[in-house]
Amino acid sequence: MNVITSLLIVFILLLVLILGRSSFYVLSGLFMNILLFFLLIFFLHQGIPVYIAALSYILLNSLITLGYVNGWNEKTKAAFYSLVLFLIILSLVFIPLIQKLSISGFSSQELEELAALNLNVPISFSQLSVSVILIGVSGALIDGSMSIASATSEIFERRYQKIDRKMLFSSSMAVVKNILNSTVNTLLFAFISTGLALIFWYQDLAIPWYEMINSKAFVFEFAVIVLSSISVALVLPFTAVVTCRYLLKTPEKM
Repeated sequence: MNVITSLLIVFILLLVLILGRSSFYVLSGLFMNILLFFLLIFFLHQGIPVYIAALSYILLNSLITLGYVNGWNEKTKAAFYSLVLFLIILSLVFIPLIQKLSISGFSSQELEELAALNLNVPISFSQLSVSVILIGVSGALIDGSMSIASATSEIFERRYQKIDRKMLFSSSMAVVKNILNSTVNTLLFAFISTGLALIFWYQDLAIPWYEMINSKAFVFEFAVIVLSSISVALVLPFTAVVTCRYLLKTPEKM
């Protein structure tokens, strides 16, 4: 039994102990998302347009994570609707912005290691880089939207008879302020953990720091974190607005 197998067993045991029967949905949803990732690679290999394949992957991943794992209820509906609406706006803004950064393809250091391979693949690296960033950002968006939708729904259910739209939105925004700081810090730590290996690699290659911070690989990693932070900062209040309107959609509740 290797280390990975042992860690996987520990992970499964912890899920069963903490979640009980719900652990089945978490584990099966995790394996479904892994299968979905391999399907994404397969469809890209079959020549499906990159943006269509990536956006389909994000939507299906969101449905599995929100609808299947957490159950299709008022909270997950509000989170999913917020996520879909925000992703449409995000795609319209981020796709041309990421293309302006010119971070697609491989860096010069990576090309030296890949020189023996055939890089003539029928996929647009520009579209692929944009899709990779959007997929990376979507993970933080799913987590943030579900957190706000759950908190807002709990507030609404506990104070259903005594709450109006203004009070519900104020309470939801209070949760947003508390979550935003920890979420951005989590993204920063993720960048530090992935960026350290890259920085050490550049140091081994004796690359000056001013070339490192302008390199394609470093800018790509940094762009993912910055765009994720911006997206989370926007999606949390956006989800609060959508969830409040969704929960208070009938005249009787307003």
